[in-house]
Amino acid sequence: MAGAAESRYTLEVVPALRRSTTPKLLIWGEDDDCEKVEYAERFAMEIPLTTLMRIPGADHIPTENAPGQIASALTDFFAA
Repeated sequence: MAGAAESRYTLEVVPALRRSTTPKLLIWGEDDDCEKVEYAERFAMEIPLTTLMRIPGADHIPTENAPGQIASALTDFFAA
């Protein structure tokens, strides 16, 4: 998890994500002070088939702030 937060590692996967035809769900806390929601918006625009779900009131680890919303979003995403 710590390695995923370091951009020198995460940027390496961007070319593969741009080529990917698999739908993606990006869940982001709107109150994230570490990684602003604008990063998520840019990511969602640049990576094909990416749906951004913004979680109001959630911060850097939205699964801790909004587990029910996350569970519902994942259920809906994988059921579609």
